[in-house]
Amino acid sequence: MLDNLLKKKSNSNIKKNYFYLLLIQGTNLVLPLITFPYLVRVLGSEKYGLVMISYSLMKFFIITVDFGFNISATREVALLKDNINKLSKFFWNVTIIKLVLLVITFLILLLLTVSVDKLQLDPLIYLLSFGLVLGQSIFPTWFFQGIEKMQVITIINVIAKVFFTITIFFIVLGPKDYYYVPILNGIGFIVSGLLGFLYSLKYIKIIFPSFQDIKNNIKKTFSLFVSNIAVSLYSSTNTLILGFFIGDSIAGVYASMEKLILAIQTMYTPIYQAIFPNLSTKNKMEVKDTIAKMKIPIALSGMVISLIIFFGAETFLRIIFDDDLISSYFKVFQIIGFMAFLSSLNMLYVTLYFPAISKYKVRMKILISGGFLNLILALSFVKAFSIYGVASSAILTEFFMLLFAFYFYKRTIDDRG
Repeated sequence: MLDNLLKKKSNSNIKKNYFYLLLIQGTNLVLPLITFPYLVRVLGSEKYGLVMISYSLMKFFIITVDFGFNISATREVALLKDNINKLSKFFWNVTIIKLVLLVITFLILLLLTVSVDKLQLDPLIYLLSFGLVLGQSIFPTWFFQGIEKMQVITIINVIAKVFFTITIFFIVLGPKDYYYVPILNGIGFIVSGLLGFLYSLKYIKIIFPSFQDIKNNIKKTFSLFVSNIAVSLYSSTNTLILGFFIGDSIAGVYASMEKLILAIQTMYTPIYQAIFPNLSTKNKMEVKDTIAKMKIPIALSGMVISLIIFFGAETFLRIIFDDDLISSYFKVFQIIGFMAFLSSLNMLYVTLYFPAISKYKVRMKILISGGFLNLILALSFVKAFSIYGVASSAILTEFFMLLFAFYFYKRTIDDRG
């Protein structure tokens, strides 16, 4: 009787967290998806491409400051949520590390803007874009996800970002206004981040960790940090590579299509994030059973989406962007459209399964291999095949990673320990 009640409560929390996480992810990706078609028309392909290149660089910094806490800290909070003192000490542990990394990444950005030729052409656009890093860093999604209380911070997140997104349509009116894009988006992220952080203080005390506690947390999470940096080698570098080797306009074309794929992936991310805190407290066999039940539905839905993109690529691009340059590259969208299938399964293993059973080093091996493979392929293909070569490198990387992930998954399935 008690077990059934606890199971129903657990399922109810998962559903609620999925809904709120879906809103947050949807806000972060769908709102830009609404504004980017407008920005393509208003800014022109060159300035739009420059904004996208700066955003791609910011992804590296966001991943660096996150340090893998989106996984490790969420899991730890889920385990500590009934002990206020330990939970509070861990909260400040993570917060201190993230603030230090935030300062370090900003100093690195300053160095890049004065030493890299590409960034020296327009350093202000990159400095203004750092607001995204600041806002994303201070928003404690990992904490609320772990304690399974997403409702209030979801409302905060959505309202702040919707408001500042709407202002883009009133302020950004021509190519000369491209600086306002990172300013307005950054303010939206910073306001929601500050409000979310202040609200989190309701659930914790001020108990600072020792230096040794911080050191241990860094050591424990380091493999996840390396893994996430590797992720950026195939999720963020392609736009940068095109910007450096081909030009801002083509980088903007690729980034536009990539945003559509990321919006599709939004459907899967909240599912995995909502399940993760509860799944991470289960034993190994229960985790395996859950993954086994999810595999086929995830694969089928991903394949259907990929096929829809393949057959409707040109039509979708014309309707969404109404831009002849972007529409002329519809075959690129057909190629990267298969990421909807491949990445949905990759995420099942890499984002949910291996972290849930604490196989962080296995996850690291998969992501590092994929990251360096994409970097090598993209740099090899870009000069000869331009945007088509970079798109092909992305798909080949996702396919390789899926094979690698499934191989390690089967090994853990066979290992009964």
